[in-house]
Amino acid sequence: MNQSKIYTSLILAAALTACGGGSSSNDAETAGFTLSFVNNGETSTEYVLAEKSLMEGTISSQGAGHEQAGWNFYYPVGNTLFVSGYTEFNTTSYAIDANGNFNELNTFLFDSSFNTFGNVDDTTFLATNSFWYQHDDMTMYSADAATGRATGKINYTIYNDSTGTAGEGSVPWPTALTVRDDHLYIPYLKFKDDGENGTSDNNTAFVAIFDYPLVVKEGTDRAEPIKIITDNRTSNIGTHGSTTGLITTDNGDLYGFSAGSVASGHNPASEKPSGILRIAKGATEFDADYFFNIEEATNGQEIFWFDNIGGNKALARLFTPNDTQGAWSAYSTPILKLVIIDLVEKTITDIEDIPLHVKQTTSSIEVMDGKVYVSATTAEDSYVYQIDIATATAVKGAKIEGKGIKGFHDLYN
Repeated sequence: MNQSKIYTSLILAAALTACGGGSSSNDAETAGFTLSFVNNGETSTEYVLAEKSLMEGTISSQGAGHEQAGWNFYYPVGNTLFVSGYTEFNTTSYAIDANGNFNELNTFLFDSSFNTFGNVDDTTFLATNSFWYQHDDMTMYSADAATGRATGKINYTIYNDSTGTAGEGSVPWPTALTVRDDHLYIPYLKFKDDGENGTSDNNTAFVAIFDYPLVVKEGTDRAEPIKIITDNRTSNIGTHGSTTGLITTDNGDLYGFSAGSVASGHNPASEKPSGILRIAKGATEFDADYFFNIEEATNGQEIFWFDNIGGNKALARLFTPNDTQGAWSAYSTPILKLVIIDLVEKTITDIEDIPLHVKQTTSSIEVMDGKVYVSATTAEDSYVYQIDIATATAVKGAKIEGKGIKGFHDLYN
């Protein structure tokens, strides 16, 4: 990566080499799972746990796991799990060694909290900071997935000289870092710069497109987008806290989702329907012939989150907004349901066996032998569910003795 600076890793443990990445072919029930686990209690302490089975008994952090400081994001790249602190400005990586032992690889420090993550294949971890209402340049960090070591950082901006689309009076908040071919695509929310979390420019979708690797623009100290594309059929792409606002399907197409209500963190609510846009393989513009109107297809529901699960399908959470739901309520109340979306056929299949639940943040989904594992937390309890992608059915698994699990990771393949 052409970088303006090389960021030096602070090594807290001896470096170990992780296995090569790729789709899982192991029986995950035999090999085991790595979980990002959140405890109950006032501090909601978080742990990285290793579990052999998810489908029976209970899952607890008692006497096990690696405790994490503060509130964290969890992002897997290849066979390495990166844990990035939101209040503690460090990223620690974990992997399984040749003897099957779960170990810490490295820790590197950064200047302000990461909010959005991405990857280049199974080799490179990407992370960026962003600010609610400051117009400071953002910083993109990279790290090697095999060693967990930071490899570089570069300043960048989502404004550009020709369009200024991010605009005076607003601040961009990235909701994905998606690398395809030689471009980096960054969809973003537009918050007002008064610090009140307003989204007054919420009737348009925005994606900034950069050359990748990022290159500092001549005469400046930062990288700038080569173009910013817009679409007025729906609202800003992604939701706050999401890192999969724009996903890549197996055929190379990009799909981005938009919500738009006060319940999903927008204020005021968008006048445009919640929906999905496409940037076709090889293109750097929105596909004018594709729009999946989620509200029309579901009689008024919105999409809150999605992620790629193979083929042309995505696992998604939907909810029905109404006037009684307060701001950000989709993050705090059990109103979310899980569905499978066929992005090409524009169909939505409900997963009936999982109750309405709450989910503030979700790590990238990993498909394991045609199955996906999720946690669902209701007002009464929290359980693991195993979803069969082919049949869109779910089986209830282990009880979670905690607030929930942010992600289920396969580091063994």
